[in-house]
Amino acid sequence: MFKNFSPGLFFSMAAVTVTVFAPFIMIFHPIFQMEYFSYNNRASTFIPNPVNLRLILLACLVLIIMLGILAYKRNMKIYVSGIFLFGLSVLIAYLSTQNYLMISQDKIERHHFFTDHQYQWNQLDEIVFEYVIGSKAGDITFTTKSGDQFIIKEKEVHSNGKSQIYHLAKQNDVNYIEREKK
Repeated sequence: MFKNFSPGLFFSMAAVTVTVFAPFIMIFHPIFQMEYFSYNNRASTFIPNPVNLRLILLACLVLIIMLGILAYKRNMKIYVSGIFLFGLSVLIAYLSTQNYLMISQDKIERHHFFTDHQYQWNQLDEIVFEYVIGSKAGDITFTTKSGDQFIIKEKEVHSNGKSQIYHLAKQNDVNYIEREKK
């Protein structure tokens, strides 16, 4: 049985399989991530960052490169580099889950890879939404009562998220300012 086994063919077929399933992974990743994070709190809005899909694509490309190299040639250096590339693709896929915005009744959480901002609504002093007419080049700036600020780009938040930020700011007596960017 193992006389007919070809490792090159096995790794080539694995690379083709990852190539075929990469678009499906990219389609279902936000759905699974949304269900995972909003499972405990159904009243919250979860908004994944659009860069997450690019990270998933990059992770799949690294995996395809690893499998292609292993299909072409196999020796100790190639196996070590294959393990490194596999670990790199897992790390990139993990990072794609660490970039999101969660808006709930109690607080707003902004996770951006290795930094996160969590503020209760009563800690916020004002929210400024600056927009450019006709484009998605605006920013939403959150300022706390202690003077800390964090900025969310408009392209990261869909209209439902902007609407919920506005309504929750008004509910919690946070100043909401909307103005055109100069």
